[in-house]
Amino acid sequence: MMTLLRQKTVLVLWFVIFAFIGLIVVEWGADYSGAGPNDAGDAVGVVNGETISLREFQDALRRVARQMPQEQRTDQALLVQQVWDYYVREIILSQEYERLGFEVTDGEIAFYTRNKPPQAVREFETFQTDGAFDMDKYAQFIGNPANLSDPNNQALVLWIESTIERQLFDYRLQRVLRGTAQVSPNEAHQYFAEVNEKVHVEYAFAPSDVADDEIEVSEEDVAAYYEENVANYEHPDQVKLEYAYFPKVASAEDSLKIKEEIEQIRQEIEAGADFAELAAVVSDDEGSAARGGDLGFFGRGQMVGPFEEAAFTLAPGELSGPVQTRYGWHLIKVEERLEESGGERVHARHILLRHQPSRTTEDSLRSRAEVFQEQAAAEGFAATLAASGTEATTTNFLRKSQAVPGISANTTWLVNWFFEQEPGAVSQVIEDDLGLWVVQLVAKRPEGTVPLDELRDQLELLVRAQKKAARAAAQLEAVRREVGAGVTLAQAAQNAGVEFHSPEAFSRSESVEGLGRANAVIGAAFRLEKGRLSEVIEVAEGSKRGAYLLKLLEKTPVDEEQFAAQREQVIAQLQAQREQEAVQNWFAHLYDTAEIEDNRHRFFTF
Repeated sequence: MMTLLRQKTVLVLWFVIFAFIGLIVVEWGADYSGAGPNDAGDAVGVVNGETISLREFQDALRRVARQMPQEQRTDQALLVQQVWDYYVREIILSQEYERLGFEVTDGEIAFYTRNKPPQAVREFETFQTDGAFDMDKYAQFIGNPANLSDPNNQALVLWIESTIERQLFDYRLQRVLRGTAQVSPNEAHQYFAEVNEKVHVEYAFAPSDVADDEIEVSEEDVAAYYEENVANYEHPDQVKLEYAYFPKVASAEDSLKIKEEIEQIRQEIEAGADFAELAAVVSDDEGSAARGGDLGFFGRGQMVGPFEEAAFTLAPGELSGPVQTRYGWHLIKVEERLEESGGERVHARHILLRHQPSRTTEDSLRSRAEVFQEQAAAEGFAATLAASGTEATTTNFLRKSQAVPGISANTTWLVNWFFEQEPGAVSQVIEDDLGLWVVQLVAKRPEGTVPLDELRDQLELLVRAQKKAARAAAQLEAVRREVGAGVTLAQAAQNAGVEFHSPEAFSRSESVEGLGRANAVIGAAFRLEKGRLSEVIEVAEGSKRGAYLLKLLEKTPVDEEQFAAQREQVIAQLQAQREQEAVQNWFAHLYDTAEIEDNRHRFFTF
């Protein structure tokens, strides 16, 4: 029987998926002991009333770490996040499948385990012959009870059974949701039209290029915009932070040592070593190192100053001395020089040794950050900043599970930790490859609406953008009147000093140069009748702000015969898309309405 599998589906799924597909790798000696259950209870999380215990979560982390190959490493934060995500997803799905009354029998699982192994299993070399899945090899493995004496084989079989069980549950779900994702003939026709119906337009464009000081934005304007859009500025509980940053940069001594290393490499090349072979081994420029340091041809203005100056003074075959740029120390070898109508170009290779802080430099920096942290915790963050001459960066208000901007994507745990602290609380030293940080909680605020004063600068920009677009629109209104009097759009645009464009015919699903994709301008183009002008369209957001005036030159309608020939294919394609969306929306709804208590920050600093 598979009772144990039923009870531990979540553990089995994450364990074997991670262990055999290789999604997560952790064998870098991280401490998975956590802060201990006595610190804040023993629940890493609670999902709809189902507890994920600290012991269970730690065991998951350890077992994954033991199964992963040493050379495929990742950071602890990614591991903790992915194990957490998997737990949450599986608990939510399992609870919902139980609510829906879905069942999968042991007989079904046994049948599919023997006869329909998952695709991932089919890709195991152990079960392949000449690169193709060999059912006989798989059958010999799965049918031999002696194989289960090996713990790794046991885990593989459990994974196969668990994967099949999940696939069968998912199949039942798709059958349920398929009824909510039916495609009507009209929907299929509309879908086909979005790809195949095309319009050819010409348009005038007046950009929002007036200077800011030419547009007056009053307090009343900003307040009115705020009131009209106040629903957009509601927020959950939030915290505001500030942090001191200690970047990991090479010292002058580190730079000299790197220069000595590049000098030694130069001596090896002069003694007969192959430049390209050395570049492939020692260069820190990974892109060019794979090509033996080859940078191809480049002209003046394409490289940083010192590099360019050295490269253009070398003769073909000549090797430079050490050249320092902001990237590090380089050796340059010129292969060719060309004189072209556009100017001189050189073909060169290089070896780069980047500016890297030494262990001594990093240790010194770490000590400095730790001293700062201790003083900030004891004497206050502001006083420590002033005494040390360190500058701080203040964040906007952050919601739970949001990363700290400017630090690292793996700081959601830190933000969550601050929700349990009082203003003035100071974090431990946070470190990644770029530097070290010490973070303080500046303020907390409960769920509510962002006050106008906090948004004033942002809203002023939005109102000014709207006014600029309105001014641009006024130019095109004059163009529209002129076209109405019989002047061509091209001539009227020229008279008004605005841009005129006539792009190739396009469909609704295409991105059009100057117009973009699926926006108000594209929509207006498809609503026009041949030969007619649109109303002036104002665009106050995006990269092409201003006003647009369109004229439809030609519309290519749907080829009904082509649609009739492809109707079933279109319906099937749209049906599959709708079913996928239905599943995604279904799970998103489950996740959004789930009661999830995330306590990882109490046990893991990552």
